[in-house]
Amino acid sequence: MYSALSLRGRVGTGKNLFLNTKCNFSTLRVPQQKKTMKKTLIFLGLLGVSFTSLSQIKVTQVHLSSGAYRQFGFTPSNITDFAPLAPGSSILTKDFSNYQGEMGYYNLSYPFSMGMQNISTFQSLQVGLSLPKCKGTLRLGISNFSNQLMSAYGSYYESHVVDTLISSQNGSMTFVDSTLSRNVYGNYSNQQIRLEVAYVWEMNAGERWAFSAGAGMSFGLSYLSKTTLHFTEYTNSYQGYGSYTGNQTDTHESETYKNPMNWGANIYVPLGINFRLGTKRAFWKPWMIYSELRPQLSFNSIPKVGVKFSPGIGSTSGIRYNIPTIKRKAHADF
Repeated sequence: MYSALSLRGRVGTGKNLFLNTKCNFSTLRVPQQKKTMKKTLIFLGLLGVSFTSLSQIKVTQVHLSSGAYRQFGFTPSNITDFAPLAPGSSILTKDFSNYQGEMGYYNLSYPFSMGMQNISTFQSLQVGLSLPKCKGTLRLGISNFSNQLMSAYGSYYESHVVDTLISSQNGSMTFVDSTLSRNVYGNYSNQQIRLEVAYVWEMNAGERWAFSAGAGMSFGLSYLSKTTLHFTEYTNSYQGYGSYTGNQTDTHESETYKNPMNWGANIYVPLGINFRLGTKRAFWKPWMIYSELRPQLSFNSIPKVGVKFSPGIGSTSGIRYNIPTIKRKAHADF
């Protein structure tokens, strides 16, 4: 009798122990569920704030423009600088030690080099966004750049007298020369697709004339990168006596090399003037034409050569469409 009761008591104690252990496991799960729930609520809260902010961002403008950048401060290129870009070139194996730069765009302080300013042209499509609690406009867009990043030109000329003609009437002398003229030209260029972003403030917005200023930048990758080399040689064995010419030769050589993809970027300050096409008629009121002056810093990577950095100045002109704001009419409650 005693042993049976004792056994039942022990069994009952085992059940209680099992129940206590089960309760302890459930107690451990509760904090983990609370942490997961807290993270979920935080995520949903941030998501809701993001959707609220995005709903307040509106597309207010569309821009279509084109322009150009003129870059200063490049170290003038020498024709031998193109060797990494034109492997195996037969033109670059020639001796250019006696070549000189030309007048005009060329810089005579650099023997056989070109001081011409490098130029980039571009076409751009952008949209303007109004941000909550911001007075300016955020511009986002895509542009296509055509860049002339390296150029070099040199020429060589020599002549010597091969004949002297003396007039039988007055004794005047005419010298006849044999001439040799050589020219060489090298150029590295590419096309680039860039993403653009700028933030612009506008003064006198909504008026006939408005002025704008801001800051912007672009970054992109190149395609159609190539190096071109040209060489010409012209000789004349008898030049200088009237219209008579001696034996002439005219030689042309041209080479083109495809180059790897690279990147380009610039930072600029748009300073613009805007003109509204109409202030009364509804059709013309949203349309504006504008012009911007853009001081800039440019960065361009050239394969096997390095990164070219230079300041410069740019300008762009375009047309802008201001998307009309649709005002919702209030509905009366009945």
